[in-house]
Amino acid sequence: MLALFIMRGTNSNDDVTNKENSVGSQKQLTTLTSKKRKEKTNKESTTDQDSADPHFDPEMKKLMDQLGVRIPSRNELEKYITKSNNNTEALVAAGIILNDSSYFVRALENNPNDAHALFCLAVNDSTDELMKIDLAKKLLKEQPENAIASFLLASLQAESGNVDESIKTLLGSFEQTEYNDFYHQASLTVEDALRETGSNETGSTLYSLWNAPLPILSKIQKVTKTAMGLVPESNPVKAQELRSLAASIGAKTANEGNSIIHELVGISAQMMSLKGMEDDAISPFENLSVKEARKSLEKRKNSIRNLTLFMPNDFLTMDNALIESYTNRIRIIGEYEASRWLMERTKKKNP
Repeated sequence: MLALFIMRGTNSNDDVTNKENSVGSQKQLTTLTSKKRKEKTNKESTTDQDSADPHFDPEMKKLMDQLGVRIPSRNELEKYITKSNNNTEALVAAGIILNDSSYFVRALENNPNDAHALFCLAVNDSTDELMKIDLAKKLLKEQPENAIASFLLASLQAESGNVDESIKTLLGSFEQTEYNDFYHQASLTVEDALRETGSNETGSTLYSLWNAPLPILSKIQKVTKTAMGLVPESNPVKAQELRSLAASIGAKTANEGNSIIHELVGISAQMMSLKGMEDDAISPFENLSVKEARKSLEKRKNSIRNLTLFMPNDFLTMDNALIESYTNRIRIIGEYEASRWLMERTKKKNP
């Protein structure tokens, strides 16, 4: 296991075959998140509009139709919100399903301190940049132990040009003990909304897992690059602190995230922390040289790349009980182990 050896101040199971040592770009793997969508401005979508969408996947639509999943209209979601007494999570679910940030605003009008709504609005592209920073600061105040709150705020500070404040915020994440990027909460919220508006239970679960947004991961990548970009101009002690910071960000993302893409982004950050170091140098990871750390991370990355690729068509031939077991395992043991289990059950071989 890759254990972090954090060097700060004046110091600042078989390589990696388990999850806790999670990088790279993900080119062939089916992930649990959909492609980035533009915020919808139209009131309702139609089949023709969906077909014109560059991200429209006819195979996915066929699977969802077979599983009895029908994306609710705005009117149906408004009825669901009313039925739930304007529940904050119902409003957040509508915002995610419709990709409409006005629902996050409504959620915060109902509950100004709701962490999930604060997060959703802070990462939304339509939100004003200064407002994003204010929302992220409020999120960090509400969840002071959540490293994601620090990563989000630091990324926004860096994007605004305040790199010194960004690094200061990131340094605070060393001591934070929690990692909550609201992936589970978002998927469960969407699942509830789909079920309550008439979709099949198993299909709702699969759809919600595949479509829960993970916008924080791109920000984690950017803020790690920002920190590592300061290494060449820093003194040795500061440089080691920045490397340890990048390694810590990567380890938390890889170890605590649930999806394969969490692991890949986390490994990428950890590999980034080793950039420019000699093979025999001491790495930011306990008891490992740079060469050993790289080898361990590459092994984990390759094990992810070698996973069987499951496409929507593969699920068309599976019964609901198998799909439900798979989705339950994703939430309990993560996408990587769930995919390995599904490979064994279906006897599908690596490509």
